[in-house]
Amino acid sequence: MLDIYYKSVGHGADLNLNLPPDRTGQINAHDVKSLTEFRKILDQTFATNLAAGAKIEASNVRGNDDAFGVKNLVDDHREKYWATDDDAKDPSLTIDFGKPTTFSVVSLREYLPLGQRVEAFELEQWSDGAWKQFAKGTSIGSRRLIRVAPITTTQIRLRITQAPVCPAISELGVYLEPAQ
Repeated sequence: MLDIYYKSVGHGADLNLNLPPDRTGQINAHDVKSLTEFRKILDQTFATNLAAGAKIEASNVRGNDDAFGVKNLVDDHREKYWATDDDAKDPSLTIDFGKPTTFSVVSLREYLPLGQRVEAFELEQWSDGAWKQFAKGTSIGSRRLIRVAPITTTQIRLRITQAPVCPAISELGVYLEPAQ
């Protein structure tokens, strides 16, 4: 079920579980148990945003104005966002944890009232003195969840590699899925 979640919700779509009640109007007890465990894993995974306690730096902030600054990425307010100047269509964000940190999920959201702007992005980890790509995608949209095998690093970087206009990102989350 987790794989389906990441492939649907993680790509901005809805998740239809299609769990009909039985003849007594109840959901099967096995399905209830599976859903309860599924919810528990999701709650544990997304309980702590590791980026919230990290130092985040942007290659560009729109007008150097705090109203569009990186603090908007981790404030849990989707109506606020990080944006760049109009001519900065390939910016980057660096998340410095300050110590080795293990994660397995990166969550991104665009500020959709301005439209979907990001057409391609890359995620990189700092490893052996250099940036090494660990994921890439072709859009972010309403939500993009990137699930990887656990990575331990001191820094990660989001690079917007293609955007027709300046990006507007409302959320950046870095999480560790519990061992199963």
